[in-house]
Amino acid sequence: QHSNHEIILICTKYIGKTEEETTMKSSVILATFITGHVTSALHVPATDTAITRRSVVSGIASAIMLPPNIFPAIADDAQPNPYKYENRDRNKNKDALIREDYWYFSGRRPPRRLDINALPADDPTWNAWGECTKSEVTGNSCVYVSLKQRIPAYGKYFFSIDNGVKEYSQLGKILRSSNPNWNEAAKLVDPGLDTRMPSPAVDSLLKMALFATQMLTSPNFTGPNRELLVSRYYINECAFALDGLAKSIEARDVATSLALWEFGKDSFNSYLSILNRSISPKIGDKIDLVT
Repeated sequence: QHSNHEIILICTKYIGKTEEETTMKSSVILATFITGHVTSALHVPATDTAITRRSVVSGIASAIMLPPNIFPAIADDAQPNPYKYENRDRNKNKDALIREDYWYFSGRRPPRRLDINALPADDPTWNAWGECTKSEVTGNSCVYVSLKQRIPAYGKYFFSIDNGVKEYSQLGKILRSSNPNWNEAAKLVDPGLDTRMPSPAVDSLLKMALFATQMLTSPNFTGPNRELLVSRYYINECAFALDGLAKSIEARDVATSLALWEFGKDSFNSYLSILNRSISPKIGDKIDLVT
């Protein structure tokens, strides 16, 4: 790894001291920082970003030609992150609802807002649909799940998840109002301590995990494929948002509540973009997104 100062020193080794070569200095350093920015936007762990003289030279060339939207599925992540929550210390997922998620195994965070339709099918970093995917037409035989397995899972969990999503949308309307009804908002994120039942949104979290396992686990590959691990990641983000919302609503903190709600909205919708792919017309209606 190299600090910004060290990167500049490396760059200057490739630049002579003539007037013509010196004129190139700012462009080369700028290109180097662009490369570092793109690496950061892709959330590559620090251990994978060690900079050598060879990588600086090749990185400069690629960065100069870099199109503004090279990865449409992660375009939002390439912009300054509006939330601080996804960069939190996850403490090895010890406090997560499901410890074994995509981040836990890979050290990478999926996009803040997952756009399945724009996800590069041939990108091994973000292709969560298994390594043996041949094409979008033929699908992935390694993680094929039969209708006989998906239909009972849909019947068992659809109502709970759909109800939780609808109530989470209702929470957003309350928080966006000019005079939030804090008592009503607190009910919608109630964790259900003591003898109380949890709110539908909180209750849906475990249902989401069970639903994903049954909808995405194939008899041909019984391990946790990447599609399942990515869905677990977003479930954990939803759980984090709901836990934080319970505290910020109790404190009647509008700004924090709205930020956490938006974070949870992205996480719910990213999860649903994965699971709705598995819900064909023969199974039932797709689950509406959070609005």
